[in-house]
Amino acid sequence: MDIGSAIKLLRKKKGLTQKELAEKCEISYNALCQIELNNSFPQKSTIKRICEELGVPSSYLLFMSITDEDIPEEKKPLFKTLEKAMKNLLLDEI
Repeated sequence: MDIGSAIKLLRKKKGLTQKELAEKCEISYNALCQIELNNSFPQKSTIKRICEELGVPSSYLLFMSITDEDIPEEKKPLFKTLEKAMKNLLLDEI
């Protein structure tokens, strides 16, 4: 799971800096930086605040975070078929 890259992508799509998003979420800039670098995994309450500030459901963020390692081998072909279309659809809604 690559939640950090997903947060970074959505944050940039919204035109926010790390500092701005951190302030809106009431977390430190360093905490957000560590999350985006995948050096730490956010608590459920932090994910909720980040999603609220980015204006996306947590399900969007979690879907955007899925990596190949998260998918069972037998499901990878189907996931690959749907992944790009779903990510584009989700990003277009933001």
